[in-house]
Amino acid sequence: MILIVVAVLCTPVFGQTTASDWYEKGVNSYDKGFYDSAVKYFDRVLELRPSDHNALTYKALALNKQGKYDEAIQSLDKAININPQDANAFYYKGTIFAIQSKYDEANEALDSAITINPRYTDAWYFKGLVLAEMSKYNEAIEAYDNAIQINPQLADAWCSKGIALSELSKYNESIEAYDGAIQINPQDADTWFGKGNALYALSKFDDAIKAYDTATQINPKFSGAWHNKGLALKALGRNSESEAALAKEKEMGL
Repeated sequence: MILIVVAVLCTPVFGQTTASDWYEKGVNSYDKGFYDSAVKYFDRVLELRPSDHNALTYKALALNKQGKYDEAIQSLDKAININPQDANAFYYKGTIFAIQSKYDEANEALDSAITINPRYTDAWYFKGLVLAEMSKYNEAIEAYDNAIQINPQLADAWCSKGIALSELSKYNESIEAYDGAIQINPQDADTWFGKGNALYALSKFDDAIKAYDTATQINPKFSGAWHNKGLALKALGRNSESEAALAKEKEMGL
């Protein structure tokens, strides 16, 4: 009998869920959009491995998806305390602060990510977006340029640079930036719309109309492009066509 008891005590418990198992369940739940379950699974990981900064980071992402921003920041701070060189954790922290319109805090977190990884394209690009929200357009353009230097195929950075240049009334440079985006992704209606607006500001109404036309070909429900096309046509004295474009805008239900 004693030998049987000893054998049982020394045998591994088959079917016992490990921290790695819980982590995998958490990742799968996150990928499937089951964020509440993901948080619970990552909590089980952290019960077994309190210093698992990856679980803390994933937990933060799931909390963010649930709109629990303060809890997400707390989880990221714990991850950063464990691994201060985790650029991703700082990046995610910056994005969550931006969602809360805490732009100074967002910028600080993104700067930390960039300090750790100077070639962090997404961090540079998002820093540009944050600076633009703060109306710091020159600084935003510098951030976009850094992102573009690392990844010249980042169409969003070209487009956002175009928007920032337009805000500074640098319309010719803005058009060049939009053209950079269009070369990479010619099917982005927003880029064509932005280019149209820059052309309109330069009183190049015929060219603006062509840009708006392309935007509405890509997205026929783009009410803003229909509206601005109507304004450009009116500026050229083409009133009946202008009315038709503005009627098309109303047809979109906006």
